[in-house]
Amino acid sequence: MALMQVLKTYYNDAQMTDSNSLANALMERPAELSPIITHLAGREEKKFPLSFLTEGVGNTRSIDRFEYEYRVKTHEINVRPVVSAAPGAVVGAGGAPFTLTFPDKWFIFPYTLVSQSGVLARIMNEPIADGSGWKYTLKIVSPDTASVSIADASPGSLWGMLYANVGIDFSRGNASNWTAPGLVRSKIGTVRKSYHFSGNAKDYVAQFELPLKEGSKTKLWMDYEEYRHMLKFKEECEMYYWYGQKTHDASGVSTMLDENGQPVISGPGLLEQIINKDTYSTLTQAKIEETIGDLFYGMTDATDKQVTLYTGIGGAREFDRALKSYYGATANQYLQTTQPYFITGSGRNLGITGYFTSYQHVDGHHVNVVKSPLFDHGPVAQASKKHPVSGLPLESYRMVFVDQSTYDGENNLQMVNKKGRELLRWCVAGSVVPKGFTETDTRASDIDGASVHMLKTAGILLRRFDTSLDLQCTAS
Repeated sequence: MALMQVLKTYYNDAQMTDSNSLANALMERPAELSPIITHLAGREEKKFPLSFLTEGVGNTRSIDRFEYEYRVKTHEINVRPVVSAAPGAVVGAGGAPFTLTFPDKWFIFPYTLVSQSGVLARIMNEPIADGSGWKYTLKIVSPDTASVSIADASPGSLWGMLYANVGIDFSRGNASNWTAPGLVRSKIGTVRKSYHFSGNAKDYVAQFELPLKEGSKTKLWMDYEEYRHMLKFKEECEMYYWYGQKTHDASGVSTMLDENGQPVISGPGLLEQIINKDTYSTLTQAKIEETIGDLFYGMTDATDKQVTLYTGIGGAREFDRALKSYYGATANQYLQTTQPYFITGSGRNLGITGYFTSYQHVDGHHVNVVKSPLFDHGPVAQASKKHPVSGLPLESYRMVFVDQSTYDGENNLQMVNKKGRELLRWCVAGSVVPKGFTETDTRASDIDGASVHMLKTAGILLRRFDTSLDLQCTAS
């Protein structure tokens, strides 16, 4: 997306007409301008990185309803635990058939299975259902293997399915397993903000220079004080995208009603969608490596793998401290450098610089650190307990690893908008008409002033909810 500018300048009624005001442009093209404004505001303020990295960079789509659904296919599991085994201390000795019971009919005749210890055994006939699951008759593949160990035949021991080996002639076809993608259904919600002011005219406006699709630029403008309120509205939307909780039950019925008896529809925020939760007291490099490795082990079908770590000042410090401690000279003598990467200047004018803001995992996952001011100064942070050492809110140490890779051509993290309600902005004129809105002699209010209202119906969609992690600090 091209570079954009915003300037604070004096109002000029000859140049800043209603036709080039942001108010009228938003009414005509909300789906086009809302992402641009989010991108612009995100570059200027950096207070809403989640909005910036979804809608602001084009990872968004608009729908006609308040409810959306999508298919998601999680990591396929091709192992099953043993439910029970045939009695006997020696299982399958001398090539004798033996039976194992598994919880379902996932394994297919005549595939070969592998035990936890590496023993291969072939399924010899179709499984038979019994009261506790499905009973399989197997035979050890290699004549050099004496028997299946008691541990491999014990309840809870895992077996996996490898391949189907058949006879030389007259073999019959078998079958294939498949898992259908799960259907996820969720809702988006509406967030509003209003701005009231008196009848005194304002002198300052915000002027935007925005790129057009054909490569040229256009200038739009709005009242500067209202622009500050729009930034605050964007910040409140960011809170909803992070901390929002759904108001509907499992059947999709919204249980919360407003003062007019209308359902208050809210979808889940990003934190509610992430199913992997963990805690830490002091972060270490080993914790980072193990957490990332375990969490993203299932990202086998992802393309353009990207992992973003959203955190506050405390979490950024912990991340930097953990990596510096691990890669420090006393910890790993093999890391040597003669370049002044951390020290700048000379003589008495020295400075320290260089902080870890990314991590390349041995498995190929690249993690970028993005600081979210909400984790430091938002309402949740202000109400949070304090860290025993730094005194910062514990929320500032929260680390949210978000999988922003691409699956089936779509980004894993998206913003979903209601079509036509990507960003609405209108006024209720009283004694004055706010700058940028069409002048009229007919007024909707008798107040000596006016009000401006903003509304957005949207939600955050995390398509793969099992490849992200919410890691919270519990230091006390």
